[in-house]
Amino acid sequence: MNPLDHDWQGWKPALEERRVSARALAEACLERIARLDANIRAVSHLDRNNALAAAEASDRRRAAGEARGPLDGLPMLFKDNIDVAGLPTTAGLVPRRDHVAGDDAVVVAKLRAAGVVVLGKVTMHEAALGATNENPLTGRTFNPHRAGFTPGGSSGGSGAATAAGFSLAALGTDTLGSVRIPAAYCGVVGHKPTRGLVSKRGVVPLSWTLDHVGPIGRSVTDVAAILSAIAGYDAASPESVVAPPETTQVPEQPDLRGVRLGRLSAIDRVAVVSSVLEAFAKALDVLRALGATIVQVDLPDNDFGRVRRTGLLVSEAEGAFAHAELLAKHPEQFSPELRTLLTYGRDAGSQALIKAQRTIAEILVATRLAFAPVDAIVLPTAPQPAFDFATPVPVGQADFTAIANLTGRPAVSLPMGWSDQGLPLGLQLIGHPFGDARVLAIAQAYERAAGWDMRPRALD
Repeated sequence: MNPLDHDWQGWKPALEERRVSARALAEACLERIARLDANIRAVSHLDRNNALAAAEASDRRRAAGEARGPLDGLPMLFKDNIDVAGLPTTAGLVPRRDHVAGDDAVVVAKLRAAGVVVLGKVTMHEAALGATNENPLTGRTFNPHRAGFTPGGSSGGSGAATAAGFSLAALGTDTLGSVRIPAAYCGVVGHKPTRGLVSKRGVVPLSWTLDHVGPIGRSVTDVAAILSAIAGYDAASPESVVAPPETTQVPEQPDLRGVRLGRLSAIDRVAVVSSVLEAFAKALDVLRALGATIVQVDLPDNDFGRVRRTGLLVSEAEGAFAHAELLAKHPEQFSPELRTLLTYGRDAGSQALIKAQRTIAEILVATRLAFAPVDAIVLPTAPQPAFDFATPVPVGQADFTAIANLTGRPAVSLPMGWSDQGLPLGLQLIGHPFGDARVLAIAQAYERAAGWDMRPRALD
């Protein structure tokens, strides 16, 4: 049995008809991890015995007609900054290697209650502040599509594991694009929810201002189902908000007639790899064929680099505060790169941070006005495909993703085909606050029309 034969929606009928068991599906994921992860290195901690016990419990519920809902039996993995009771939560940091979570994060508890089978934890970039998924604790995680290439960061383990069939879905965190960029690089789907829609309680913070928890899966429908399970107000989480009920109710949308999508004119002023631009142009053609109207949207004074740099400063400053105690006690256990970033954020000064917060406020107002005439903004997820670890990290890697974090808007990345080197490319949709269901419905319509098969071509 190969978990990559279907997405979760494809496996569900076989489970419901008892042709496949949840235990068999979990075992198939665990077998792939045992056989393939030595070369990908996406999994940091496994909870094999408890996972199989949970899968068997799911089978018993289904046999009794008592399945807990649409996710019962789904095998999932979790980024290593998300607490899973009884497993380490390292956040990719050497000085946290012995920290074991006593309780589940809110999102994990919700998914367990929905019947999800928790397989274990996956790797991440050190402290969730980085672009490649390399850290001193677990080393490098590799892209399942190309040996020696990055899966993206910081949720690279979540993207790589899902693409490789180590699980059918995973949770990650997204501060400036850390769910969506790995999704794009690995050929899967990743969603950053509206700020406050999903509780972050039980998640090691990098930036309280910009962090979001989001699902990664092999289809938009799978991601939407997971979002529905993890969304909801958490009174004990200071960033949590009460959202309209329809925020996660994704409608069936066979075509896009009446939908207006905005193409940011600023894309033309950014260095973008030619194959990304070609794939994006074809994706726009698919959206037009579905009935969508594509309009140019001008964001006054928009500078993608300025937005990214502002978000990075906030992340560095808040990350320095979040990890201040560890950094003071064990500076030698932080990589030189991370130590430099956190020290810069710590020492930035109040004027720089006030300026960053004012810049965020200005961007919030500008996007509110510029995006008002359209249902969503459409743009590539990243200006480039995945790159070799030997290649310097592209400066503008998060240029197209950061704006959704600074404004708290929902954003989804889904496959839009292949680069000229055979690497996955991502299409991004950014919606209005609490318009998660809307952007996911548009993404689902594109996904079905485009029909990309993004399974790694040379993995098995």
